[in-house]
Formats: sequence, C-alpha cells, structure tokens
Amino acid sequence: MFLDTGELTVILETMKLGIFKGVTTNPTILLKEEEERFIQLTKIVENGAKKVFVQLVGDTFEELYHDFREIQKLRIIQRVGIKVPINKIGIRIIREIKKDFPNQIVLGTAIYSADQGILSSLAGCDYIAPYVNRMSNNSIDPYASITKMRKFIDERNLKTEIMAASFKNSNQVIDSLIAGAHTATVSPDIVERMLNKELTEQAIKIFNEDGKKIADLFEPKPTDGFKN
Repeated sequence: MFLDTGELTVILETMKLGIFKGVTTNPTILLKEEEERFIQLTKIVENGAKKVFVQLVGDTFEELYHDFREIQKLRIIQRVGIKVPINKIGIRIIREIKKDFPNQIVLGTAIYSADQGILSSLAGCDYIAPYVNRMSNNSIDPYASITKMRKFIDERNLKTEIMAASFKNSNQVIDSLIAGAHTATVSPDIVERMLNKELTEQAIKIFNEDGKKIADLFEPKPTDGFKN
C-alpha cells in the first residue's frame, strides 16, 4: 500500500504502521503544503517514506523530459519514483526514460480505461494507476477495467503492477484489490476509516474495562500489621 499525501506529520505517523511502501504525490497535493516541490519531496523521505512518487510537469515532450532531468539531481533520487500522466506524449516520455534509465521506477497515472492501462504496461511502466472513483463518476466500470488490465499483464508475464487510486471510501479500495489491483494508494482520511471502526473501539473499551476488573479482583489486599 501507498499513502497519497504530502502532509509531513501524517506521513511520519502513518509510516510507523509498517504497512505502507511509500508516498504518492501530485502537483495538487504538493500545492497544499506551500513548500518548494523538491524541498517537500526531500522532507517526505526524511519523514520515513521509503519511496516517494513525484509527477512530471509540462505540456510538451521537451518540458516533461527537462523536468525529469531536474528531478534526477535530487540527492534522494534513489528513492524517487516518476509519475507520468498517460497520453501520447506521456507514452513517449516513458519509453525515453526507460531507454535512457532502465532502473528508474515509473508510474503511469491518470488512467481511466483498460486500453490506457494496457498501453502503459507495454510502454514499460512499473506501476499504473487507474482512477477508481473518477472512473465511476464518468460511468466507467473501474473494477472490470482493472480485471482486464490484470489479465493482460499476467498472461504476458509483464512486470507492471496496478496501483489503484482515487477513492471516496474504503469499499472502493477493497473492491479494487479483489478485482486484481496489486496495490493501492490511499489518502489519510481513507486510512483512518479503514483502521478506526466504531464497533471495534466499543469492543476494545469493554475488553479494557473487564481487564481492569480482573486486575482489581485479584490485586493483593493490604494486611493489618505484621506477622512475626
């Protein structure tokens, strides 16, 4: 699993759970932090993220590739994954990056259909990110699309992993994984909803109260005076 945020305090606490491989960001997420992009990425790694994904910015092939080369100058580059939105220019960028730097981890993002995901896997993406809730909002079945992508990837023994993204509730996360997604990137509020269930908290409260009663019941009683 990956955590979809740029908020440092949240990253520091959530990484302590030990179940998240890293952090995904995009320009919208980083804008909220009001910090220079590369400084914030470095801070994210310093707050416990083993891997941080950053999205390339630019409208042309040249602008996107220039941004990639600037990102490569980061001292944390070994822990940086590159996100590339999938369109014709994006596919070209992915092919160029993988040709020049085959070990660079690349995530194809903004995927809204199975055909986008399939072409991204053929281009050499290490991860592809279908936008689950946004697909649903546009009358596209995200789970059927994920299943098709996974079938294509498995039948051809491709190394691409499906990282489902864009959720409004935890059921969408689970349904994506059941449909065939290898992993997911989840916002902090969804993580909270997945872990903190009201019924669980009620059960824990009762267990702790009963545990205290047991301790009180068998606690050694003070004696009057001393025995010779």
